[in-house]
Amino acid sequence: MLLEGRRIHVVGASGIEGAALLLYLAGERGIAGIVAHDFCPDRQAFARSFHKANAAWSGADGERVLEQLWQLPVTFRLGSDYLAGIDQAQLIFASQNWFNYPANQPALDDAVAGGAELVGILDLALDLFPGRRITVTGSNGKSTTAALIGHLLRASVGGDARVLGSGNDRSSQASLHELQQARAHDLAVWEVSNRHLRDRPVAGDVAVLTNISHNHIEDHGSWQAYREAKARLVLAPGRGGHAVLSAVDPCSRELSAAVRKTGATLWWFGAPPQPDSAEGHCWIADGIAMLQHPRGSAVAPGPGSSPVALGPTEALPLPGAHNLLNLQAALCAVAACGFADATSLSRAFASAPGLPGRLEEVAEHGDVRWIYDIQATTAEAAAAGITAVGGRDGRAGREGREGAIVLLVGGEDKGMDFSAMAEAAASASRRILVLPGTGADAFLQSLAGRAEVEHCSDLDSALVRARAVACAGDTVLLSPGCAFFFRDYIDGGPSFAQRVQRMLSAEARPAASQRERA
Repeated sequence: MLLEGRRIHVVGASGIEGAALLLYLAGERGIAGIVAHDFCPDRQAFARSFHKANAAWSGADGERVLEQLWQLPVTFRLGSDYLAGIDQAQLIFASQNWFNYPANQPALDDAVAGGAELVGILDLALDLFPGRRITVTGSNGKSTTAALIGHLLRASVGGDARVLGSGNDRSSQASLHELQQARAHDLAVWEVSNRHLRDRPVAGDVAVLTNISHNHIEDHGSWQAYREAKARLVLAPGRGGHAVLSAVDPCSRELSAAVRKTGATLWWFGAPPQPDSAEGHCWIADGIAMLQHPRGSAVAPGPGSSPVALGPTEALPLPGAHNLLNLQAALCAVAACGFADATSLSRAFASAPGLPGRLEEVAEHGDVRWIYDIQATTAEAAAAGITAVGGRDGRAGREGREGAIVLLVGGEDKGMDFSAMAEAAASASRRILVLPGTGADAFLQSLAGRAEVEHCSDLDSALVRARAVACAGDTVLLSPGCAFFFRDYIDGGPSFAQRVQRMLSAEARPAASQRERA
């Protein structure tokens, strides 16, 4: 990507992406003449926005970085001057969510129509990195799959090769400087959101699509447009690249012909291969992860390689059948990078990391577990979490544990199908505690009275009711299944774990058998 000598504008300067771009472009590359735009009306408001968005820099570090921003040779256009002169830009860096701010349209659209190039930090990051680039997207499971790929690669690569990562976990981002300084034998894993793919491809060398289900229609305008956005990731690698698809996801299977036309090597996960298949496959047979390399691929050990047993999946600490699919997708990506040593991969299964906020156990009290599944912002993800915690898929979080779920849901609707979530909740729940939201309303409509429901006005009152209702052996599970639960009920206050711990320590409760169950 040509940077020097171009009129560069950065939109959203106080955000995570905007601040990182300014520090790199003007601070490290020394590019002069950059114009930075932000809604904030003045420097004080800019500082508040910066500290809220850039939580990875706390206290003195955050103040130091903010001062660095002000010292850069950059023209800041704030408040009423926002987007002034954007029509003169040749290269516009905007956050992935730029189109959801009405003030940005039609100004950015007009600038692009006038010849400006609209890009994001991901485009620059991929362009800077000289090594193998692994990109991961999907309606559900992309964060876990990206984390698993990074973990398995770190267990497999030898020598001084590094594995870098980037995604929704903003506290562990590879910086643009790190990416530029990497070597050709290094690897980087990117979690790619639907918004990155809304209007442009994302060019990785190994592209993984976990699945496609109804989600984010509000960002794309239609179900078809959303599917086309997700498809751009696996259509990008082309000849010499690799695309990983789910064999058990109908939307992913429909993409196979288009992917083959690009010349990319195709890998499948989730089902065993047909006898005549020449493509790559990862599946589970009798609890063992199996891998078949694509015939004739540069990463295959031989022209007619036989399936390889990579190790027992029972060692994987992540609960749920959905995480077995995530593991298989990750194994395909690792094999596509040329690493499929059964010994190192099998050892790595047992130390696979969980993600904060994804089936994360935050407390146990009176033989009741409290699990935080805030990343389940889709009905499908919530259904998988409910099924996993309830042990209905054979991979319960704790073998032999009995009990039901006290389920906390709520948030806004994104045009999703709640039938699978309702089925899972009806089967596993002792009580469903519902916080307000259009998504909660849609879920209840699908639930159709098949489980006991209680309405709560806020999260703290829902936690108190959950404690009262739960019996020994039960699990209290926050798995909203809807959008904006964190924004509406947690953000700006104590964390979920802090609220639970504060409530549990506030007073001693009677034994579970004596608790109110009405």
